[in-house]
Amino acid sequence: MFRAIHLALMAFALTIPALTGMGAELRAQGNCPNCDLPPGCRGNGNQNGNGNGNSNRNCQRLEITIESDIDFGRVVLLGDGEARIVLDLDSGQKFLIGDVDDLGGMPITGRAMITGAPFEQIVVDLPNEVAMRDPTGGNARIRDFVSDLEGFPTLDSNGQLEFRFSGTLVIEAETHASGNLRGRIPISVEYP
Repeated sequence: MFRAIHLALMAFALTIPALTGMGAELRAQGNCPNCDLPPGCRGNGNQNGNGNGNSNRNCQRLEITIESDIDFGRVVLLGDGEARIVLDLDSGQKFLIGDVDDLGGMPITGRAMITGAPFEQIVVDLPNEVAMRDPTGGNARIRDFVSDLEGFPTLDSNGQLEFRFSGTLVIEAETHASGNLRGRIPISVEYP
């Protein structure tokens, strides 16, 4: 009995820090607590100019700003099967696969701006899948995320890099995908 109560209290204690950080600015995520700082700026004393070789180093943290959201326009599911709406990065057009019809609306690929230390390489991680929901109960998924980033993206001389991203909207008849579906796409960015 005591063990069950103790574990419940531990679980509650672990959720408190997560709830308090909800309004904080977005930073790089993962196992490296300072990966949003360039290499050479992550340890103690690295910015003190005492001969460590990095006193003139630009130790700017990485930030990502979403400039435009993904929008698939308006579609309707016609049958009982699965439908996919692919938003092409190159052309900006949407391609319909399965029992779905286009009702208009302008498709828009997502666009983001990353800022950090000039000429530094970065790693950008897109999710595998994101759930989309509507307050009235509708839901769908976005999968197969793609971006126009090259293999080793590098910030420019101003410490900026703009990229586009997109995915495939998957709608299944049994999921009741209707309404104004919304979801958050967690994009993480860090220095290698």
